[in-house]
Amino acid sequence: MRQWSKMGLAAVMCNPLVIKTISKALEGVIPPEPKYLADALLSPAPIVAAAGLMSVWGGYKIGETVANRIPATSKTALFHSDVAVKPHPYLPSAETIQSWNGMMIGYRVQDGEPIILNWDQWMRHCFIVGQSGVGKTVLGEWLMFQQIMHGGGLLFVDGKLDEKNLAKIFQMAAYACRREDVLVINPGNPKNSNTYNPILYGDADEVAARILSLIPSTETNPGADHYRQSANQALTTLVGAIQSIPANASVPGVNGMAYNFLDLSILLQNAKAILELEERVPESTDGGRQFKLWLDQFKTKSDGNVGVDLKKMRDLFGGVGGRMHQFGTGNFGQITSTYSPEVNLFEAITSNKIVYVALPTMGKAEAASNFGKMLVGDYRTAVSWIQALPEHRRPWPPTLCFFDEAGSYVTQAWSRIFEQARSAHQALVPAVQTLANLDAVSKELSAMVMGNTNTKVIFRIGESDTITRVTELIGKETVGQRSYSVSTSSGTSGNVAGLSDETRNSGEGASVGVREAEAERVKPTTIARLGIGEAIVLIENSKLHHVKIPAVNFDESVIKKTETIEINRRKVRWVKGLDLYSAANKYLTKAD
Repeated sequence: MRQWSKMGLAAVMCNPLVIKTISKALEGVIPPEPKYLADALLSPAPIVAAAGLMSVWGGYKIGETVANRIPATSKTALFHSDVAVKPHPYLPSAETIQSWNGMMIGYRVQDGEPIILNWDQWMRHCFIVGQSGVGKTVLGEWLMFQQIMHGGGLLFVDGKLDEKNLAKIFQMAAYACRREDVLVINPGNPKNSNTYNPILYGDADEVAARILSLIPSTETNPGADHYRQSANQALTTLVGAIQSIPANASVPGVNGMAYNFLDLSILLQNAKAILELEERVPESTDGGRQFKLWLDQFKTKSDGNVGVDLKKMRDLFGGVGGRMHQFGTGNFGQITSTYSPEVNLFEAITSNKIVYVALPTMGKAEAASNFGKMLVGDYRTAVSWIQALPEHRRPWPPTLCFFDEAGSYVTQAWSRIFEQARSAHQALVPAVQTLANLDAVSKELSAMVMGNTNTKVIFRIGESDTITRVTELIGKETVGQRSYSVSTSSGTSGNVAGLSDETRNSGEGASVGVREAEAERVKPTTIARLGIGEAIVLIENSKLHHVKIPAVNFDESVIKKTETIEINRRKVRWVKGLDLYSAANKYLTKAD
C-alpha cells in the first residue's frame, strides 16, 4: 500500500466518501466490524485493518454517532389543521450531508420532508428572527455542522458569549477531522484566543472606514456629518502616512510600517509622538506630503519651539482616540497589540477556515459592540478583495457567516455587504430578536436587510410590532369564504266574517354562497404560539413551510475529549511596527 503522511492519511480517512469507496474495494477481504447501522456513520473496520491503524482517528471513533433526535409532536396549529409528523429519529449521515448541493434548514412538519436550499439560494442570504431561547442558535449550530462537514469556511460571530458555543465548534471540527482549521478571536479570554489586528490590513481609506464605524451614522445631521467627514479625512491621512514609511516590503498584505490600536491612540494624544512621526514620514511620497500639510494646521510655536494643539486635534477626531486606546489595552490589547496576527480574515475565508468570534457583550457591552463593528468592517474589506479574485479562487462551498445576536453590533454599512457578498461566494445569516434591533440604526437598514435576504426563518416572537411586520412580509392569499343564510315564513288566512275555516301556511329556505377574500397566510397568533425548535420558513417570498429544526448533540465520549480547548497557534513572520508603547519614556514630559 502506498505510504502516506500522518496528516494526509488522516485527511483521506476522515472523508466518508473515500472511506466508503475503499470499504467496498476491501469487501469480502476483511470481515466488517458489526455495527448498528442506524447509529453509525460508516464502519471503519476494513480501513483500519488495512492501514494498520487503531480504530481512533483524530481522537474520535468513526463509528460514534451524532445522536440527535428531533422533538416528536403529533399536531401543529399552523393553518388551523391537524397534521401528522413523520418521525426522523436521527440526523442524516455525513455521506448524506455531503451529497447535498446545499444545506438543509429543517424537516417540514406536514410530511417530515427535509427543506434543502442549494448553494445559490444560500448566497442570496438568510434572515433569522425570534425571541431568546426559541432555537435561533440551534439552527445556527445545525447549519454550521453541515458547513463544516462540507469542508466549507465559517465565520461565527457569537453575540451571547456562551462558552458552550465554542466547545460545540471544536466538537464539530474534531468530528469532521478539521480541528486544525479552527481560529478563535476571544477578547474576553485572551488565553483562549488567537491574535487579531482588525485595522492592520487594507489601504488607508479602508482602515479609516473601519475605525469610523465606532461613530454612529450622521447622514441625517448635516452638522455632525461635517465633523465625521473631517475625521475620516484625518484618519485616512494619518494611516496613509504610517503606510508610506518604508518597511515590510516582503510581507504580503502589509502596506509599509505596521501599526496597532495603541500606536494610533498614542499619536492622537501625544504631541512628541506625532512630531516624531512627521520626521519619519518621507516627503517624496504622496502620503508623506499630505500628512505634513494636514499636520501643519495643528502646529503651535512657543519660545521658538514647535508644538501641536492636541485639544484641536482631539475635537476633530471626536473621541476616536480614546476608543482606540480601549482596544489597545487590557484583554483587548493582548489580542490586538500585534503586527503579525494569527488571524487574517481575508486569508482565513479564502482558505475555508473556521473562525469563531466571541463578543463579551454582557461584561463590556459598548466595547464588545464596537469590536464587532470593526470586525464587520474588516469582513467588508475581505469581501471586496475576494470579489477581485478570479471565479475559481473564490471560496467554495460559499463561506457561511452566522451573525448571532447581530442587533448588538449592526451598522448602516451592513446594507452594502448583502448587496455585494453573493459575487464573493458568501452566505450571510444574521439572527436578531426583533426588527427593532435594525430599526435602531435606521429604517432604511431594516428595509435593505429584509429586501436582500432570500430566505426568512421566523421563530416565536414576543414583540407585537415585529409580529405584525413579519405577517405583512409573509403576505396574504386569496381564500374562499362561505356564507350561509336561512329564512322562514308563516301566515294565516280566512274570510272577514270568520265564517270559513282558517288557512295556515309556512315555509323555510336556506342558501349557501361563496365569495373570494384575502386572508393572512400565517396569522400573528400562529407565530406567537410556535414551539421551541419550530419555525416558519419563507423562501423567495412565495414558498412557505412549517419546519422543525434538528439539534446537534454529540455523545458524552466525544464531549469529554474536547473539554480542554487547545487554540491552534500559527507560525507568523516577524513584521516591523511603530511600537510606540515600548518607547513611551521618550514621549513623557519630564520635570526640570
